Amino acid sequence: MRVENRKKILKGVGLFLVVGIVMGVILKVLDDNSKLSIYSDNDLPENNAIYYWKTTFQLTEYERQFLRVHHIGKMYVRMFDVDYGEDKDGILKSIPIATTRFLDTIPAGVEVIPTVYITTEAIKKDSSFASLLYNRIRAMVKQNKLGKIKEIQVDCDWTRETQPLFFSFCEELRDYAAEEGIKLSATIRLHQLEKEAPPVDKGVLMLYNTGSIYHPDTKNSIISYKDVVPYLRSEVEYPLPFDYAFPTYAWSILLRRNEFQSILRTTDFKDATYCKKLEDNRYEIVEPYLVENVRLWKGDIIRIESSPIEEILKVKKLVQSKIRQHAYHTVIYHLDAKNLSKYTRKEIDLIYKND
Repeated sequence: MRVENRKKILKGVGLFLVVGIVMGVILKVLDDNSKLSIYSDNDLPENNAIYYWKTTFQLTEYERQFLRVHHIGKMYVRMFDVDYGEDKDGILKSIPIATTRFLDTIPAGVEVIPTVYITTEAIKKDSSFASLLYNRIRAMVKQNKLGKIKEIQVDCDWTRETQPLFFSFCEELRDYAAEEGIKLSATIRLHQLEKEAPPVDKGVLMLYNTGSIYHPDTKNSIISYKDVVPYLRSEVEYPLPFDYAFPTYAWSILLRRNEFQSILRTTDFKDATYCKKLEDNRYEIVEPYLVENVRLWKGDIIRIESSPIEEILKVKKLVQSKIRQHAYHTVIYHLDAKNLSKYTRKEIDLIYKND
């Protein structure tokens, strides 16, 4: 009996070792090569952030796992846009449009930062909507059970012309938020770095949409090291603390007779029946066809733009060397399985990792 038991024990130990070795090999492969592994580095920041920029909030299993894997504690969720137009009574004013519908719950442990995009037209023609915006956010937070809100964010491409109006709007909105212990943040574009900082508590520096989407000679308007360099030739001392936001998305630009026509989400134009490959990231339409309800005509040019990891890391290194601040978090734009799955887990970790 003792001999038989010993044999069983040894057999069990052997099987355990074999399984352990096999699992070790599998985990190593997952760690090195998979698009999304359930394992991640222990030295990643615990408060990484990401934008959610869709009109319907509904997460895929991939996206939920992405949040867990990469220690994402904050999600900037677009709630609605504000534009200037006619309200339901036909009165011209700044109005909310494209409101997000929540068909899913917020993952446990993830803080939501309600975010609103405001057009320059809305600020220029009617900037007296701070209280309406704040109350609408509060109502949406309560209705959709988004949890305790510690921060709200406004996104506006303000210029010198609209700066006084936007700053006045921010002051009023910040006062409303402060009454309930909520911070106000704003996106900061590269061209705004040389201007006065808006009256908010913190900023998020947008390191995407760095080039002109309209210029026919643009190579990649999403992110380009060459486009960022002119804004950071010398060290920057910005009076606001801010986080850095990097892109992980792709799109296509439709050009007709060298003029911008529209943005397409489709990035696959390899069908030789309709398209001919040109230099770099361009295709020429050789036969008319329909894409996303947009008619493409013979002679149209498609410029495919993306967010190469090499370009992201070059820009990140430049920013870290030129901007005098160390306490920051990284934000990725945005949570979308189709685009994020093009990156390895290690590449995403490199974007998030604070050096």
